Amino acid sequence: MIRSEIFNSVTLEEMRHVKGIKWGLHGPDVIPMWLADPDFPVAIEIKRALIEAVQDEDLFYASDLPVREAMAEKVRERNRIEAKAEDIMITQGVLPAMWLAVEYACQPGDEVVVTDPMYYPFFMAVERCGAKSLYWKLEEEEGYRFDVDALNELVTERTKLIFLCNPHNPCGRVLTEEELRGIGEIAVDHNLTIMSDELWEDIVFDGRRHISIASLSPEIEERTMTSLGFSKTYGVAGLQIGYLVATNKEMMKELRMIARCVLRGTSTLSRAAAPVMLSDRLKWWREGIVKHLTMIRDLVEKRFKEMPGVTCPKLEGTYLMFPNLSSYGKTSDEMTDYLLKEGKIAVSSGSHFGSNGEGHVRMCIATSESIINEALDRMERALAKLR
Repeated sequence: MIRSEIFNSVTLEEMRHVKGIKWGLHGPDVIPMWLADPDFPVAIEIKRALIEAVQDEDLFYASDLPVREAMAEKVRERNRIEAKAEDIMITQGVLPAMWLAVEYACQPGDEVVVTDPMYYPFFMAVERCGAKSLYWKLEEEEGYRFDVDALNELVTERTKLIFLCNPHNPCGRVLTEEELRGIGEIAVDHNLTIMSDELWEDIVFDGRRHISIASLSPEIEERTMTSLGFSKTYGVAGLQIGYLVATNKEMMKELRMIARCVLRGTSTLSRAAAPVMLSDRLKWWREGIVKHLTMIRDLVEKRFKEMPGVTCPKLEGTYLMFPNLSSYGKTSDEMTDYLLKEGKIAVSSGSHFGSNGEGHVRMCIATSESIINEALDRMERALAKLR
């Protein structure tokens, strides 16, 4: 298959035979859009790296230093954070970093700033560690603008940590430099830690540039840990590999102490694939996926505008659409159930992402043109029955 066709090649018939929970959970008659997993084939370069690692019997205990060196080089070049290998911790994806951040910054009863809406594991990490969530409201009517003045008013003496997700899941915002500087300055002024989830860094549209908040100043960098990974860009969630960056030596030392005997990095096979995904060998993939997803996003936005009562701000980053369907008179949970039963499409309920997600559903659009059109046809027919 030629590179230009790889992102638009999948069909419903092919996806019904794909392994994994996304396409297997609801049965062959349902189009799944509930899980943030792309439908694209895995890049051949990644497959070769994995096969070669098995053939070379790279299955024993081994140092992760070479991989951390490759990660640090990428972070310096693309994230503009002056990291070294010792500033990198390999994690089993991004989720462990959320727990680490709360354990590092908070005592029970301390406060963590989370946006509303936000990817729900952030809420869970706060709760599990005995901290308290402070909800920073993002409003659809304002284009999910990050109101820095509102953040400043929210912070109290018990606030210790700001959770940031950029690009944002589920709102699809790519934060501007002005927004990020405002957040960073508040963290400096109030002596707060920042945990920035930047897993979606490659999926940005319309010429936007992803900016790592830690790159903006030494003062912001020293209080920031940045969580990065591969699953959203390359569709390799099963490898369970991410990496946490903290150039503050004391912060990284304490993070390692917290993680000791609990988190053990990831497998040698995942580490074998990482250098390929970090390098320019897959620059063609990173560019190609954004080009394809831009076309899919534009198609979905056009179709939404043709559906009465559906609103959705322009998607700036990620491949997650977050349409507001509240005009149809159902809660998010009710609409999710209705679309599954009546439309045979599986989406995520917006209520999972906070009170400001109520009335919305989240839809993963990382698929082919033929599948997305079929899914939207089903959605349009189902919604028409509610008018």
